Amino acid sequence: MLRQVGSNHPASCEQSNRRHQLLARIDLSLGCPCCGRSFDRSPEQHGRRYICHGCGTCGRLADEQYVFGGFTREEVAADWLNRFKTAARRRIGPWYGLLTRIVSPVYFGPDIVQPFLDTFDLEVELVADLGCGTTEHDNRVVAVDGVAYSNVHVVTDLAKLPFQNDSQSGVLSIAVLHHVAEPRANVAEMRRVLRPGGRALCYIPFMQGYHASPHDYQRFSQSGIVKLFDDFEVIRVGVGAGPTSGMLWVLQEWLAMVLSCGSVRLYRLLLPLTWVLFPLKFLDAILIRHPAAHVIASGFVIEVRKPTPASTPTAATSP
Repeated sequence: MLRQVGSNHPASCEQSNRRHQLLARIDLSLGCPCCGRSFDRSPEQHGRRYICHGCGTCGRLADEQYVFGGFTREEVAADWLNRFKTAARRRIGPWYGLLTRIVSPVYFGPDIVQPFLDTFDLEVELVADLGCGTTEHDNRVVAVDGVAYSNVHVVTDLAKLPFQNDSQSGVLSIAVLHHVAEPRANVAEMRRVLRPGGRALCYIPFMQGYHASPHDYQRFSQSGIVKLFDDFEVIRVGVGAGPTSGMLWVLQEWLAMVLSCGSVRLYRLLLPLTWVLFPLKFLDAILIRHPAAHVIASGFVIEVRKPTPASTPTAATSP
């Protein structure tokens, strides 16, 4: 059985029960990412083991997380940005998300995720947030990441998702695809696990500074994004974060470099101080609507649909 965390606090009990119910639903959707076969399940002390006898792929359920791979401890330990964020979360607590959204150089405007999630019945349909990090948009969403953060349900390599074909109704990928070495492999996995007619919502950076967490490989223009999803029906694509955000991110990095006089340690100390420039980003409330905003946009949003057998992928663009 899936283990439940004991607590006498009603809110804690309700949250634990919700996680338990979601884990049970996830269990039914699990499948070998390498050969497509179902896993054989065997109980273990404090959990369960999953084995594919077709190709030998293994995983386990432990501490209320399905573990099928992910980053190594060495990769996580070497990520100074992740260490900084983790320390900040401990100090700031529940205010971390709000404060980082305020002082971040990127102006996102209206929320794009919640309206997308509202189109699904999350009590019945599975929607996976691929590369969720520490973010929890809704406790009924399947949190998937390469690091075993406490909110994560499935720890895995995003290019090898341990889900059956056609098992997910929706997929989120928010600021993730530039962190993966083979984005096409990740997009192909999205398509594989989505049911026909299932939809994906992705935010993908363009004009942003290098920020490895733990890796950073590429950027995409708007036309590059449409090409990346050419096996899908494109519902909409457009600027998700405007040109001022793109300029401000680069300016902050530039100032920290100039003032650090070649010292990496001083650069890392100065970079947070440059966040005082964050009010400039609100100019994007206007500039994000400019017809040429896509030329130096900070990032793009694309929503796509997996074709049904009777449909053919088509591309659509929006300003």
